[in-house]
Amino acid sequence: MLAALALALLILACYPLLGRVYEKPDDALKAVFPGAEITRKPVYLSKQEQKTLSEQINKKLKSRFYTFYEARKNGKLLGYGTFYTDVVRTKEQTLFVAVDGSGKVMDVRLISFFEPEEYRPPERWLDILKGKTFADPIQPGKDLPAMSGATLTARSSAEITRMVVAIIKMKL
Repeated sequence: MLAALALALLILACYPLLGRVYEKPDDALKAVFPGAEITRKPVYLSKQEQKTLSEQINKKLKSRFYTFYEARKNGKLLGYGTFYTDVVRTKEQTLFVAVDGSGKVMDVRLISFFEPEEYRPPERWLDILKGKTFADPIQPGKDLPAMSGATLTARSSAEITRMVVAIIKMKL
């Protein structure tokens, strides 16, 4: 009995360290593109394109393959979106970034976050990314406010957004 109680307390103590999934990917697609027909669009970057994009966004691209989702309603392009996972400090966050046909960020949604909760980007901070384009710096401290106590999260979120906008500009 005492061992079971100790195990239960240990599990409860470790629960906040597990991270959290905030939204299912399908739900994010439906929320950003309601009623749209969604098509998967694989994007392959050549080594040169990977290098060029890395230089443009000041971040080394880890992959040359990305899966984007094209949203159309009544044949009209609404935009593109993709899910991207990045290591913030030692654990991962996954964001869904949606960009309209003109290259403006429509939405940035937190799908999962496995760092401690106090480092999680607030929704109001992610909302600041809406309307940004490739021409905007999209950098904390330049055109985005710093996130007190979560500098690495702010940097990661901004870099993911800038990367997605850059890939869409180049390839879609």
